Amino acid sequence: MARRLKASTHPNATQGEHQTNTTKHTQNEQFCCPIIFGSVAGRIGKKDPPPSDPSHTHRWTVFVRGANGEDISPIIKRVSFKLHESFVPPVRVIESPPFEVTETGWGEFEILIKLSFADSQEKPLPLFHQLQLYPKDKDPDPDAEYAKLPITSEHYEEIVFNEPHEEFIEPLRRYRAQVLANPGKSVSSTFTPQLEASETKRLYAINDKVLADIEKWKSKLAAAEHTKKRLENDIRSLEAEAV
Repeated sequence: MARRLKASTHPNATQGEHQTNTTKHTQNEQFCCPIIFGSVAGRIGKKDPPPSDPSHTHRWTVFVRGANGEDISPIIKRVSFKLHESFVPPVRVIESPPFEVTETGWGEFEILIKLSFADSQEKPLPLFHQLQLYPKDKDPDPDAEYAKLPITSEHYEEIVFNEPHEEFIEPLRRYRAQVLANPGKSVSSTFTPQLEASETKRLYAINDKVLADIEKWKSKLAAAEHTKKRLENDIRSLEAEAV
């Protein structure tokens, strides 16, 4: 399910911001810019270039792209990726497409992705992505067959610009033209009806398990309450006999 991320700060701008901002905003204009961000990871094989650190088991790439392969540089000026502190340097700033970083490692961690727009008066937009090296719901066994398959983890988002600045209109229109020129096309195999149905089935299974666990613990609680009452009655009986 896509989120609609509001990028423009114009509707909520403070009085001070309006006073210092000399660029005019458009009226009743809204642009929706779909993007995909995420990562793809694969286990480093014997025939692959060796990593700089022999303990690293995977090579991965974290990225921000147009939802259908569009060039996002008309609207996004730079992208920064904040990696784990063990990487040197931990913050990577990419000034031109492709907006991505490739590294090697052995562990999963959260990556802060910050989008800076071509209109410098738009506030940078932070995104968060959990780097995934292993399949979900499976033990991270590096020797398992499934661990050797590429792992793609992507998120689809729609960035909404409400009443953007006048000089930002043309880049937004160029990006929208790219999107409209590729209806139904997708460079990602992640978002398919089959995978959506599979994910829905998985979520229903999780929901059923949670409900079953709730009923199980309700039964255990009822049994514990029954035992408590029985013990209380036994104690009262013993106290009465003692008197």
